Amino acid sequence: MLYWPCFLLMKFLDLIFFNTKFIGVDNIPKDTSFIFASNHISNLDPFIIGISRWRRYSYMAKDSLFKKKLVGWFFHNVGAFPIKRDKSDLRALREALKRLKAGCPLILFPEGTRGAGNREKKPQAGIGFLANKSNKPVLPVYIVGSDKALPNGAKWLRRHRITVTIGKPIHLSDKQTYPEISSFILKNIYALSPKL
Repeated sequence: MLYWPCFLLMKFLDLIFFNTKFIGVDNIPKDTSFIFASNHISNLDPFIIGISRWRRYSYMAKDSLFKKKLVGWFFHNVGAFPIKRDKSDLRALREALKRLKAGCPLILFPEGTRGAGNREKKPQAGIGFLANKSNKPVLPVYIVGSDKALPNGAKWLRRHRITVTIGKPIHLSDKQTYPEISSFILKNIYALSPKL
């Protein structure tokens, strides 16, 4: 029951603060589940991607967010489920596959943590595993501006334009290893970055 009220609230906040520009929305499949794989520069990112289309999504979120009962309850009810970032979390990967096979698209961040700038871009192998085992399309996503709308450590939203670019579905080879698939996906994400 909480998902759609939060969806509408996020749409309202977006209208007031961000007026997000979505590019490539037509690339989103309408009748199948899929994986959104995005860069990650702000805590806003999953919520912004989540309003790209009127559809229910699932999210992977760091397990520390679920340790407080009320916060954990909230995240569970908006479609999130926990993943341990410091090691291979087979339980979370199985849950992700279950949701994808049930028809629910998944939003995740291959680098596993927030960061911007010229840091080393290193993907986790989990995205490669999920892409291979689910046999679902992977849509690369590149977000610009969310780190200004909600900077790290900020207590509230700021007015700033956000742009979300959604690429065409990536077709993957069964012959690739999970790390190779992950690297290929990450390369496609950053290929969407605006050329300055």
